[in-house]
Amino acid sequence: MGTVRAVLAGLLTIQAAALGAAEPPTLQVGLATRDITPQGPINLAGYASRKKPADKTDTPLLVQALALRNPDGERFVFVALDNCEVSRAFIQPVIRDLTARHQLAAGAVAVVSSHTHSGPVLDETLADMTETQPAESQQIAKYSRLLRERLVEAADAALADFQPALLDAGAGRATFAMNRRVYQGDKVVFGDNPDGPVDWEVPVLRIRGTNGAVRAILFGYACHGTSVRSGDDWYVVSGEYMAYARQHLEAVHPGATALYLTGMGADCDPAPRGRLVDARRHGLELAGAVMGALDRPMRPVRGGFKIAHEEVDLPLADPPPREQLEKDARSADRHVRLRAESYLKRLDAGQPIPLSVKLPLTALRIGDDLTFLLMGGEVVVDYARRLKRLLAQDHPWTVGYAYEVPCYIPSARVIKEGGYESDSSLIYYGFYGPFRGSIEDQLVNRMASLAASLRSR
Repeated sequence: MGTVRAVLAGLLTIQAAALGAAEPPTLQVGLATRDITPQGPINLAGYASRKKPADKTDTPLLVQALALRNPDGERFVFVALDNCEVSRAFIQPVIRDLTARHQLAAGAVAVVSSHTHSGPVLDETLADMTETQPAESQQIAKYSRLLRERLVEAADAALADFQPALLDAGAGRATFAMNRRVYQGDKVVFGDNPDGPVDWEVPVLRIRGTNGAVRAILFGYACHGTSVRSGDDWYVVSGEYMAYARQHLEAVHPGATALYLTGMGADCDPAPRGRLVDARRHGLELAGAVMGALDRPMRPVRGGFKIAHEEVDLPLADPPPREQLEKDARSADRHVRLRAESYLKRLDAGQPIPLSVKLPLTALRIGDDLTFLLMGGEVVVDYARRLKRLLAQDHPWTVGYAYEVPCYIPSARVIKEGGYESDSSLIYYGFYGPFRGSIEDQLVNRMASLAASLRSR
C-alpha cells in the first residue's frame, strides 16, 4: 500500500509540474452560456431573397461569454454570439449597460458575431434587407429584446464566475474555406476561386483549471457562415458549421465550453455548400482541426492581459450629386431606392450625409505569448494575411465581426477590382461608396500601432 501511495504521489507531482503549478496562474477566467434559440417562426438574416420566415430549428443558438481578470481587477469580456451580425444601434445599449455597471474600460466588451446566415433578423441591423409583414416585424422586435437581455445575462454571469486559469495556445488547419471572388472579364462575380486568397489557420486557446480539467476551448476560422444556400434547409434556424464544431468538441471534452471567434474571411465561403449536411461536414472538419491542435504540444500563454482600443473613421468616396440620388430613388430595386431616400431625407433636413464609416479596433495582449487583433465589420481575408505577417512576433489571432458590423471592410485590392464586397454590398448597409483605397494602410498601420503600444507597457 505504501508503494502505491508513493507512486500516486509521484504522479500527482509530475502532473502539477506539467500544469505549471510552479508558476501560479496570473489570469482568472469566468464563463457563462445562455440559450437564444427563437421560439416560433422568424425571418432569418443574411439573404435578401428569402421569401418567408423559418419555421424549424436545426441547432440551438447560444450567446457565450468568456471574461478575463487581471490581478489588479481589470477585466475584459469576449461575447460569442450565434447571429449574422449586430449594428452599432443594436448593440450600444448593451455595451453602455455593462460598461457602466461593471466599470469596464472602453472596448472591454467585445461581441463577436458568428456570422451564421441562418440566425434571426435583428432590429436596426440590415433592416432594409428583409421585407416583413407587421406580425413578422413584431416577432423580430420581441426576439431582439430577448437577445439584448440574454447578452447582458451572459456577460454578468461570466463576470461573477472568475477562477484561476492556465492557458495554452496552438493552431490547426481546415481547408473548406474558398475565396468566392471569381473574375469574368472586367467583372468580379460570386463563385469558387481555388486560386484566391484564404486563411486556413484554426487558432486554438485551451483554458484549464488549476486541477488540469479543461474548462473552455476557444477557436476560430476565417469563413462565411453560408454552408446552407438552398431548398427547405434555407428556412431552418441553425448555428451553421460553427455550432456543429462546438457540439463535437464538447462531446469529446465533457464539462468544457467551446466558443467560436469568427476570423477575417468575409470574401470566403465554405465549399461545398448548399444544404445542412454541408454545414455538418464542415463542422466536423473544423472540430477535427481543433482536436489536432489540442493533441499536439501547445504554447503556454502566461501573464496578465493588456488592451489598446480606438475607433477610426474610414473615408468613403465623394457622395453622388442630388440628381443621381433622385434617379436612384425611382429605382425598381427596393434596396437601391431605400438607400437613396435615406440620403435625400438627410439633405432635405439639412443633415450631413455620411462621408466616412466609424470602425472599432482592439489589440488584446496576454503576456508575451498571444495577441488578439479585433476589428469591426466584415473584414476580407487580405487583412488577416497581412497582419499575421507584419505582427508575427506578437503571436497574432485575427478576429473580424467584432463589436459591430457597419459594412464590409475591403482591402485596397478588392476596392480596385470592385465587386460585391467593395461596391454592391454597401447598398444593404445604406452607404454610397466605395471606400477610398487608402483604408487598408490606415487600418493596418493603426492596428500595428496598437499592438506595438502593448509591447512596452
